Amino acid sequence: MAVTQPPKDTPFGLDANVAAGLAYLFCLLGGVVMLVGGGTNRFVKWAAAQSITLWGSWFVIWWILGMLAHAWIFWPLVILVSLVLPILALIVWLWTFITAFQGKEVRVPGIAGLTETIFKSQLG
Repeated sequence: MAVTQPPKDTPFGLDANVAAGLAYLFCLLGGVVMLVGGGTNRFVKWAAAQSITLWGSWFVIWWILGMLAHAWIFWPLVILVSLVLPILALIVWLWTFITAFQGKEVRVPGIAGLTETIFKSQLG
C-alpha cells in the first residue's frame, strides 16, 4: 500500500513560502499562476494578489510615462521618474520575494490597500 502525503492548501502542493516567493519572483505572471493555481492558503493568496497589483501598477505607470513623454514640457519629469522608478522597482522586487521565501508576509506601502480593495473576494 502506498503512503500519500495529506493534501496541502497551497497551489501545486508547494510549501507556502515557496509558492509566495515564486509569486513575487515571477512578477505579474507568477502572481496570476499562484492565484489561479488552486489552494486556500491565505499567505500565498495575499502574495499572489499583491504581486499582480504591484506589477500591474508598474505597467500602468510606465504607460502613463510613455504618454507624457510625447509632450516636451513633461520631459524633465519623465526623465527623473524613469531614472528613479527602475531602482525602486528592483528594491521592492528583491524585498518582496526574499521576504516571502523566508515565510514572512509582505505589505508594500500603498499597494497593500489597493490589493485589499481589488482582490477582496479572493482574499476574504
